[in-house]
Amino acid sequence: MHAERLEDGVFVLTCEIDSTPDDVSKTLHGINRMLADEGTQPPPECSWELVVAEVLNNIVEHAYQDRPGGRIILTLRFKTDRLTVEFKDFGRPMPSGSPPDGAPADLEVSTEDLPEGGFGWFLIRSLTEDLAYCREKDSNRLSLTIPLTSDIQA
Repeated sequence: MHAERLEDGVFVLTCEIDSTPDDVSKTLHGINRMLADEGTQPPPECSWELVVAEVLNNIVEHAYQDRPGGRIILTLRFKTDRLTVEFKDFGRPMPSGSPPDGAPADLEVSTEDLPEGGFGWFLIRSLTEDLAYCREKDSNRLSLTIPLTSDIQA
C-alpha cells in the first residue's frame, strides 16, 4: 500500500489486492489504519467503506469468479468533502458493457422468497456520484465519487 499527501491536501492511497475476500478485508482494515494515522477520517455516517467493499467483492465474485490470483488495483483520493475511487481489474468484463442499473429488490414477498443478493448495485448507485465504467483492452476500469459530508443522499 502506498500513501502520499499531495500539495493541495489530497490524501492518495494506492494498493494492489488479490482477488480473495480475505485480501479485500485486510486491505480495508489497512486503509482505515492509514487514515487514522494520517488524521484523515471521514465522518462516521459516511458510507465510503461500504461502497468500496461492495465494488471489490463484486470484482472478486464476478470478474474473477471467486478465483484467487487476480489483480485489483485500487486508488483512493480523499479530498475534504469527496472521495474519488478508481478500481482496475483484469477479469471478465461487465456482461452488458456497463454496470447494472441496480433496481431495489422487492421486499414485499414471503420470507422464503426474499432475495439473497442483488442489493449491491442499487446501494453503490445510491451512495455515489459520477459512476463511470470502461473496458480497456484486457482491463476493467470503474471510477466513482463518494460525498464525505454529513448531508449524504442515501
